[in-house]
Amino acid sequence: MRRNLIVVRAGDNSLHRRWMNDSLARKFDLLVSYYGTLRGCYQTRADHYHEMQGPRWPAHDWLWRNRREIFDRYDRVAFICDDVEAVTASWNLMFDLCEWFDLDLAQPAIGSYANHAFTQPVDGSLLRYTNYVEIMCPVFSRRALALCGDTFGRSVSGWGLEFLWAALLPYPQFRMAIVDQVCVHHTWPMGKGPLRPVLDALGVDPMVEVKEILAELGLSRPEGIEFARLSLQ
Repeated sequence: MRRNLIVVRAGDNSLHRRWMNDSLARKFDLLVSYYGTLRGCYQTRADHYHEMQGPRWPAHDWLWRNRREIFDRYDRVAFICDDVEAVTASWNLMFDLCEWFDLDLAQPAIGSYANHAFTQPVDGSLLRYTNYVEIMCPVFSRRALALCGDTFGRSVSGWGLEFLWAALLPYPQFRMAIVDQVCVHHTWPMGKGPLRPVLDALGVDPMVEVKEILAELGLSRPEGIEFARLSLQ
């Protein structure tokens, strides 16, 4: 068994198959949580498989609460959107850097259609220690996931979860970072991804959800903060 796990909430046009372009070299197992209508789709190409209709984070919440034994096997678990463009080497390096720098919560830099300018790659930077990591492709250490997993059901859209995680994992006790050395590409603009129609059909407004979470935490919408940077030189 590999030490790392990627969880993808996959539709019929999921890009996760490209992440497996070098299956012999991969340093991660794959859990496919399928939300389409073709029974057994992707099952033969996954280490773990799950089918469930609906949005992304409620499905992650179901897995966390009902298949916890899967997550407990791994040192690090990443939850990746199915519209992220990357290859095996990208995720291998991401997991390696998370291990080498003992990161508790991290994400790769986003090279296109970034939801926040703060997450775009910075030239000359290896990684930046930050105050939050967004929901597109977070990578949790075992101890961070143990603290944050119960939050997955707090937002149907997932919006606002990053602020809950930041409250549970304060820097510097927990190391949170954007890894500029690994850059992946988001293939849809914000609000246009394949699961957005599912949220619309349910009447879920992501902006309302994030405002509710920020109000609960007693925060206005926080800005991205860089606490420290490791350069490539």
